[in-house]
Amino acid sequence: MAEPSSPVKEFVAAHFGVPTADLNISRLTGDASTRSYFRAHTAGETGSIVIAIYDAPFDDTRTAVERLRSLERKNPLAKLTFANDPCAHIEVTDLLVTVGLPVPKILGVLGAEGAMLFEDVGDSRLQDWLAGKSEDTVTAAYTQALEFIVTMQEATPEAWRSGSICSNLAFDEAKLSWELEFFFENYFLRYLEANLSESRTIALKGEFRDLCAELAARPRVLVHRDYHTRNLMMHENKIYIIDHQDARMGPASYDLASLLEDPYSKLDRVIVSGLIERFLELKTHSSEPIEDRSEFLTEYYKMTIQRMLKAIGTYSYQAAVMKNEAYVPYIEPALRSAVSALEVLSLYPIIRRAIEYSRARH
Repeated sequence: MAEPSSPVKEFVAAHFGVPTADLNISRLTGDASTRSYFRAHTAGETGSIVIAIYDAPFDDTRTAVERLRSLERKNPLAKLTFANDPCAHIEVTDLLVTVGLPVPKILGVLGAEGAMLFEDVGDSRLQDWLAGKSEDTVTAAYTQALEFIVTMQEATPEAWRSGSICSNLAFDEAKLSWELEFFFENYFLRYLEANLSESRTIALKGEFRDLCAELAARPRVLVHRDYHTRNLMMHENKIYIIDHQDARMGPASYDLASLLEDPYSKLDRVIVSGLIERFLELKTHSSEPIEDRSEFLTEYYKMTIQRMLKAIGTYSYQAAVMKNEAYVPYIEPALRSAVSALEVLSLYPIIRRAIEYSRARH
């Protein structure tokens, strides 16, 4: 993986106002992306910053939309896989800061070296911070996270007005379907090495299409796209949102389902029900209210199914293709959440049977 180049080290040293010899740079644990992360501080320990190194140089004077359009000229389907773009990170950060959301500030960009400097918000993921906490403390932290979702959704008009990359990407039928195809290929075919019959595959993908069409037809707001307890950091008693560069338009339940059904931090169902009610209450007083409670709850459970299957696709890809077993323990919790939502809805029997079949093999 990439290491900070000499120009990056000089850039960081200039930020601190010290010679490069006074820098201490250490690698941080990465995520499932191709970026590499480092923490830099000076010999005097007067503060630290985070360095992100992307897999290629980039022109930070171009907008993310321009970068996307350039990719689409080469590949009309580029939008389906457009992710982790550095210029998108700059734009989305600016948008979220504008509406008052706590995200790490960008301290400097050196696109020619594929580097970006961020405010350091520590190593304490909400997932880890919640361990051993009382129910009241857990509920309070999640309630704050819900408030951030509502604020983000209220930023929908600003995303459209500014022409942000967020308003050019969406969980439309094509994107949702692409994610479930990714799940099918990586979970059933690569991870389980399951040999599904042609008729069974056709029937399963037919229900995938129905699910995606129904979700794509729902009203859209600005969503984070990967909102869970590993992308919420607790730093100096304040929650920060990270990994927000892929924000886009999607159903109002998207981030809620991502957070409350999070395989990394499973919540008691009673707490989940209470937090859903709290979210609906918050939305009542927002500029983007929920029009129909019953329809929203149905959307929530459908979104849970799609979101959990998408997550399982990522976990399976990491295990089967990247040979990274770190995400395997989260496959079963995600499967349980999907099955629970299927039971609530009493819909998509073929999807349910396929999951139950897979759990017997997993």
